Amino acid sequence: MKISFIIATVNRDQELQQCITSIEKAHECKQDVPIEILVVVQKAKEKKDIRIHYPEITTFYYIDRIGLSIARNFAIEKCLGDYCVFLDDDAAVNQDFIDVLSKKVITYKKVSVFCGRLMDSAQGVPFSVLFNNNNVRKLSRFDFQYFMGSAHVIAKETIKRIGCYDERFGVGAKYRGSEETDLFFRLKASSEQVLYLPELIFFHPIPITPPEYVYNYAYAIGAMLTKSCFNDKAHFIVYFYIFFLRIIKAYIRILQKIILKGIYQKKDEKYHYSSILRGTYGGMKDFIKSKFIFQRKICL
Repeated sequence: MKISFIIATVNRDQELQQCITSIEKAHECKQDVPIEILVVVQKAKEKKDIRIHYPEITTFYYIDRIGLSIARNFAIEKCLGDYCVFLDDDAAVNQDFIDVLSKKVITYKKVSVFCGRLMDSAQGVPFSVLFNNNNVRKLSRFDFQYFMGSAHVIAKETIKRIGCYDERFGVGAKYRGSEETDLFFRLKASSEQVLYLPELIFFHPIPITPPEYVYNYAYAIGAMLTKSCFNDKAHFIVYFYIFFLRIIKAYIRILQKIILKGIYQKKDEKYHYSSILRGTYGGMKDFIKSKFIFQRKICL
């Protein structure tokens, strides 16, 4: 088994250095498992000055296009590994990552998709309450939030079979997020099992989320859920329910802030519920509009 670590990056040299160093340390702890590191640099004006201890396993690619999904798809075509590990450039892996992954692949021979426990790199706490779960979990569509952008592993033959990332989604694209959730739902639509492995540890800082960030992410979620409703009609009710739940929760939180104030005002300052509401609706409407405009052009 060979593992391909895929990192898409734009102007985050310090974080990228830490990411690559974490992979190198994991490699040193488990050298009998072959790995490669593919770094896809987007829109760079000059070559990256990154300290590499294992140049024989590390390759930098420089592309003119920008977009997280575009960069990952580029690397998928280039990689030689049996399994692809997708990392954000500000993420990292635990020292025992390669050891744990290689053993779990043997243990769960019929599974080709995994996600791990995501931890905050600065505070050492779970990225969200979901990652307090210490048990292996077979994920249903309702568990999509376990499948985070920088905490998943997919067999190359599986991702080639179901299709790569939708380049309309992800940082730098029209819909600035939800590329991993779109992929997760397509995996489920193809009857792939996805396992959450709490021993497989990734690190990623918990971001500060200003209103525009929350809006853009919600916009992507609205579009992605709408796409899933169209493409996986057998599970339309699941995607509609997830959409409906997000909208209702945002409405309730906004009303609580207005009527009850206090703690709910502080929650709104953190989560920006009006941005969630507007973004989710906006993404849904935009995707529907784009879809029917595209269909009309085909008919013409």
